[in-house]
Amino acid sequence: MRDIIQIEPILMQSFVFFILISVFVSGSSVAEETLWQAEKINQHILVSSSTQNGIYQINAKMYVHATPDEFFTLLETTDNNCQWIANCNTVEILNNTIDNTRYVHTVFDSPWPVADREMYTRSIHEFSADHQHLSIIIDDIADSYPAHPRRVMIRDVRAQWSMTHYHNDWYELSYLASADPGGVIPQWLSKQLLKDSTAITFTRLRERLHADKIF
Repeated sequence: MRDIIQIEPILMQSFVFFILISVFVSGSSVAEETLWQAEKINQHILVSSSTQNGIYQINAKMYVHATPDEFFTLLETTDNNCQWIANCNTVEILNNTIDNTRYVHTVFDSPWPVADREMYTRSIHEFSADHQHLSIIIDDIADSYPAHPRRVMIRDVRAQWSMTHYHNDWYELSYLASADPGGVIPQWLSKQLLKDSTAITFTRLRERLHADKIF
């Protein structure tokens, strides 16, 4: 990864690591690996993009004043309200009978002329003994479910959330992922949509985690 970029003086080296959904870009023109290109969204959030082995990826980074337990609670209630996720229509937890495993169906609204997307994923989470660290591994299970006739299935989803104590009450939150969005989307459009949705999601996520807090 790259050197830490100073964003917020009060945190000195403030950023969290998160990638919402990476877009698979086919074609030999993007087959070569490229360096990460950073784009500062605001003083709190940094979004970066890169192409690795033909896969276009996005990172979003920040520090948050929230614990792993608080963040996990937000994830667990996303099926009731997913508005903090950009373009999210619905989130349905299909199965949570295994303590550390969730099977999830997510539907995304897409701007015209792009068709709406959906994905089926399995996530396995693990807390450290002191609950100062949270790790969530996400993989694709789309092959186990039928595709909706009016949606495009997102496939090959691979992701990892990580939240680790940083300093005092601040935590570093990170999410790295890649996926094939399916359908036929121009490269320039898929990249721009991904950057925009990632920035929106991180802004809303920070606001949600910091709601009603004084610090």
